[in-house]
Amino acid sequence: MCEPNASAKSSLNTRTLSENGKTLVAVTTCSRPDLVRHYLPKLISVTASLKQVDLLLGIDGLSSPGNCESLEFAQSVGVPCVVSEHPEGVGISKNRIVSLLGGYDVYFFLEDDVEVISDGLFRDHIQYCQLTGYHHFSLHQPGRLVDELEPTRVEGWGVVRHAMYGSAQVNFFSRYALSKVGGWHQSFAALRRGGHTEHSYRIFRAQLAPAPFNLIESLIDECIWRDPPAVVHHRINGHTIADNQLYELENKLIADEIDYAPFSAQYQGQIIF
Repeated sequence: MCEPNASAKSSLNTRTLSENGKTLVAVTTCSRPDLVRHYLPKLISVTASLKQVDLLLGIDGLSSPGNCESLEFAQSVGVPCVVSEHPEGVGISKNRIVSLLGGYDVYFFLEDDVEVISDGLFRDHIQYCQLTGYHHFSLHQPGRLVDELEPTRVEGWGVVRHAMYGSAQVNFFSRYALSKVGGWHQSFAALRRGGHTEHSYRIFRAQLAPAPFNLIESLIDECIWRDPPAVVHHRINGHTIADNQLYELENKLIADEIDYAPFSAQYQGQIIF
């Protein structure tokens, strides 16, 4: 893979779902069982042809409406799940997944409304990582890129667009990057959303990617993008959204330039097969 130094793995365990698993594709969800039923079967089909790839559903809190239904459906189609008792948001759900399953070379995190068209989404992200040495990519509608920088042209392949702000419908991380910068900040558990931008800034500051948001232009059409209503409201517990559409909390953490946050959660996860 594109991991330069195996010694940086020490903060992550070596567990994987299957003996030969090298890549984890994880869908994160909360209270959207209809989306899970609709998009998970297609993702099973798309990933079936890939070698050394494990598929997982991360369910954020079985106490939230619809999440037990999502668990039952995933079990019925043979997809293992990482679940918690109560919800803390998508970022903290990712913390649970990585803390339990730290042995993959590559991690893909997908939101539950993303429909993946082909396995090229996964193959090409891994190839671009190897070609460029970039350890983090984000894929989403290009209109969500804000404050774009000069793009990178990868000879024989295509263009990587870079921006200071973006979105997180599909995220790629090397294990090396996650071992260096850690997980999503625990402060966002109170909001049950947010945190992906601050996390991406840590990877950027660690010089593991040329920008917080790095989008492979040729892969935009590998997904069908939808935007369902949010599970939680933007304004919650007194936390407000700034002009740049980030929580003031997230802007402060970015300004503080923290280097590492542990893969922590108040409600610990468990793997259910």
